[in-house]
Amino acid sequence: MAYKDSLFRSIFGNSKSALALYNAVEGTNYGDETRVVMNTLEETLWSRRRNDLSFTLDNNLVVIAEHQSTINENLPYRMLQHSCRLFENDITDKKAVYRQNLVMLSRPRYICLFNGAAGFPDSKKLRLSDAFRKTGGFDGIELELVVEVYNVNNGRNSAIMESCAELKGYAYFVSRVRLHESSARKSGAGREEATVKAIRLAIQECKKAGYLAEFWENLSMEEMNMLTTEWDMDTALEVWKEEGLERGRIEGRIEGRIEGRNEGRNEGRNEGRNEGRNEGKEETARNAIAKGLSLELIRDITGLDMETIERLTV
Repeated sequence: MAYKDSLFRSIFGNSKSALALYNAVEGTNYGDETRVVMNTLEETLWSRRRNDLSFTLDNNLVVIAEHQSTINENLPYRMLQHSCRLFENDITDKKAVYRQNLVMLSRPRYICLFNGAAGFPDSKKLRLSDAFRKTGGFDGIELELVVEVYNVNNGRNSAIMESCAELKGYAYFVSRVRLHESSARKSGAGREEATVKAIRLAIQECKKAGYLAEFWENLSMEEMNMLTTEWDMDTALEVWKEEGLERGRIEGRIEGRIEGRNEGRNEGRNEGRNEGRNEGKEETARNAIAKGLSLELIRDITGLDMETIERLTV
């Protein structure tokens, strides 16, 4: 459900909470003096490769944590893709990898937090090597990546939960939403109505029980509305792009026919297609601007230059 993803990123998308989460999972005691850098690869949003949480500790340890309600067996491969992007950012001198001296990289750690309703053990390791086709003639595995999956449903992995108040509160909230949502659906409520009611009830119960008190207190009305709606950024971007491209195609065909009558059919069609594509990109940009996306992200999505995007904001 969208609300779980949004809430997870809202709670743990800062250095303090991310560090507390890592300490709880790993049993470490990194203090407030630890340098934590949140890693973002916004340009991968359109390709749906953006992870839920990634940060670096003391310039040494890259942590890539995903939150999932349904375990994806391809998670190790996805982590491998994301790691390559992070390692690229880790190397300031791009020519260094072609020299003789060894280039040092941050040591990665891969974590997945599971809170789906399906049965799942307290922890499980997913291995990249499980995806390799079985062939003869090779001894051992020369490429491996291991993702440690932890079940963070309410009542599971108690040692981890007790070490991280934010994670314990998050698990409690999800469990209450799940309970109230099921009850509402049984009473005849629609899916969206049931979810909204369940979220509001769960928030009240969290406040009463003292879970995530500071988070709820600082939650803005806009964030509350986003939490209680089935908002899916990837789907929204797809729709905007499709709408913009379709409009661009139609206008391009019309303009192409007009131009074709006057200057030749082939030349007109080419110009019409080009103009149509530009119109489609600009329409996508306008929709994204209206939704409050950053200009840099809009540039990456549409391929338009910044000057054009800024003109569209007027």
